[in-house]
Amino acid sequence: MSFSEKINNGKFIITAEVAPPRGTDYRTIIEGIKPLKGYVDGFNVTDNQRSMVRASSIAMAKILLDSGFEPICQFTARDRNRIALQSDLLGAYMLGIRNICLMTGDFITLGDERGAKPVFDVDSLLMLKIVKILEEGHLINGKELKGKPSFNVGAVFNPFAGPEKLQIEKLKKKVELGAKFIQTQPVYDIETAKRTHEIIKETGAIPIIGLLPIKSLKMANFIKKLNPESVPDTFIEKLSKVKDPHAYGWEYTLEIAHGIAEFGKGIHFMLVGKTYELAKFIDYLKNESPYNHKF
Repeated sequence: MSFSEKINNGKFIITAEVAPPRGTDYRTIIEGIKPLKGYVDGFNVTDNQRSMVRASSIAMAKILLDSGFEPICQFTARDRNRIALQSDLLGAYMLGIRNICLMTGDFITLGDERGAKPVFDVDSLLMLKIVKILEEGHLINGKELKGKPSFNVGAVFNPFAGPEKLQIEKLKKKVELGAKFIQTQPVYDIETAKRTHEIIKETGAIPIIGLLPIKSLKMANFIKKLNPESVPDTFIEKLSKVKDPHAYGWEYTLEIAHGIAEFGKGIHFMLVGKTYELAKFIDYLKNESPYNHKF
């Protein structure tokens, strides 16, 4: 089944993140994710994440497609006005890209191009509306298209971006505007994963819970600084005492993933690195775990 077919048929979804190169050499990236072929349902191609320059997400998505992987091309509003957004969406469709994930994008101050000017002509809600209008066969100015796209559309949800009530209302609007699947920012405990899953499930979209393995105490403190409620203090305390923080962070992530497989609909692994280990874990979920009937 394709990623879209699995979404529509209620199968358990596993996605992973792929960052385009900071340059033109993409070969090491393709080699790095080869162990995940056949295990991961879709690969999110990031769009200049954290406001740092990388190769085009559309170009990298096309390379993944040609290499036998199913891409989910991310689009942010930070770097595009409505003209560029419509143009890029149509171009992506012409290249065979069918899965997209729309988001407003990180602010410029997080990145290393401090002289850049953010665009933010539209936000994530208007982006979804634009896709809907394109799929109806028109530009947002009303002009008719010669050939219209049809995307499998996703959006994002941050369980730590308060106030929660407003975030939930925004999430509901995203689903009303056509988002079929929702990928979340990373969570670091099973209770947050459960609560987030239920919030998204109630909208009618497919929840795909984000997990980001923590490699060091420095990384944990940085994430907690960005979202104070995200990383549990008990995890940081344990991380500070273990001999191999990287190994412990990975094991902790897989424990949460195992729990999500029990009740959830999908998992999104971000910046994994350990592709062989991830493939082995997914193989266990699909073939040996008590939850293999979900796949």
